[in-house]
Parts: sequence; C-alpha cells; structure tokens
Amino acid sequence: MYIEAEFYSYDHVIRGYIDTTQERLSDFLNLKNDTYVLIREAQINRLLGKGKTSPIMMPEARMEKHSILFAYPIERDITTKSIYRRATRLIYTVAVLMPSFELIGSIHLTEKLDIRRVLLSRPEDFIPITDATAVYSLYPAISIWRSAIVFNKNKMILIGEHAPVEHPFEASQAGESAGL
Repeated sequence: MYIEAEFYSYDHVIRGYIDTTQERLSDFLNLKNDTYVLIREAQINRLLGKGKTSPIMMPEARMEKHSILFAYPIERDITTKSIYRRATRLIYTVAVLMPSFELIGSIHLTEKLDIRRVLLSRPEDFIPITDATAVYSLYPAISIWRSAIVFNKNKMILIGEHAPVEHPFEASQAGESAGL
C-alpha cells in the first residue's frame, strides 16, 4: 500500500510515496531489515527555499533512515494496525529538540513519564507524537501542525514535559529571583 509522506532532514524536506506494506508509518520506519526508505515520485526542497525555488524531482530516491529527523504521513494513517491498535496509555505533552527543529506534541506511554528513563525502554528508533507542531528554529515562520509526527529518537537533543508559560513576564522574574 503506497502512502504519501514527508521526511525532514537537516536542510531538506522530501515528499513522495512509500510502500508501507500495510504498516503504520512509525512501524514501517522501525523495521530493522532495511536501513533506507525508497521514495517514489520524490520532490526535494531546501527548507529555507521552500516555495522560492523549484523542487528537485526524482522518479525514485533512496533516503537513509539515520538521516531522517522526523516524518509524517500526508493523509491520516488509517491502516488496519492503526484502526485496531488500542492499548491503555498515559498521554503527556512533551517538547522535543531536534537539530534545527522544535517539536511539541503528545506522547503516548504505557508507564508514567520519568524524564530520566523516558524512551530508554523502547526498542524503536522512531517515536510518534500526536497533535504535533514542528517549528524550524532557524526560521520560526516555518511551522507545521500534523495529527501525528514520527521523530528519530537517535537525533533527539532533549525531551521534557512541556509546560507552556502563561505569563512570560512572571516566569522571567522567577528566573531572576532564582539567580538565573
């Protein structure tokens, strides 16, 4: 089954079709038998040039999984596995820093969020977050919202529970009084 997806690397966004063999995108990326993804009808854009320059078009491209920062399906992931996968999970809003990107979304865990051990017990390299936003930190006007984003935990710089600051002025005063 071919689905359309976008893949983000450090400098480029690659859009095209992948054969997921009836797997969800996160499950497909976590398959250990291949170290790459074959993308059909690939359109490659520079992140800072998106919309300003013509994309590089390729009938087929091979992208190494280790170079993927994050990815998402263009359409909602409604494979059989996603429809019937129902496990009781705890939901936490997290912020994830990646090279040149900031992700905020909900992570679904079977255990309580322990920041010292988070993601250590998971054998998967690609972790899904839902109701997710990705902001290109070098140019914050590039912001993407998706119902699900799958990030590469091996490229992650930092993860923590996200607590939005409601009153930034009060937060900065608290930091100053704490000697920060």
